[in-house]
Amino acid sequence: MKAFYLISSIIFTVFLGVVAYFNINSSLTKLNLVFTEINASPAVVILVIAVIGIFTGAFYHAFLSRTLDNPETFE
Repeated sequence: MKAFYLISSIIFTVFLGVVAYFNINSSLTKLNLVFTEINASPAVVILVIAVIGIFTGAFYHAFLSRTLDNPETFE
């Protein structure tokens, strides 16, 4: 289970970095996902990025809590 949490947190971190990289020069009226533009309000853009960050943090928390509970085994 630790491996799943670690891999998922890495995938979400990379996805969050890609979304942040493609949105550096964009305004808040559109959200650039890798090759697609989504026209949305600024609230929706901020909400989507926040939800991705919440999932990333949840997977990091799950991995760290499992690791600190039983550090000897790596399942």
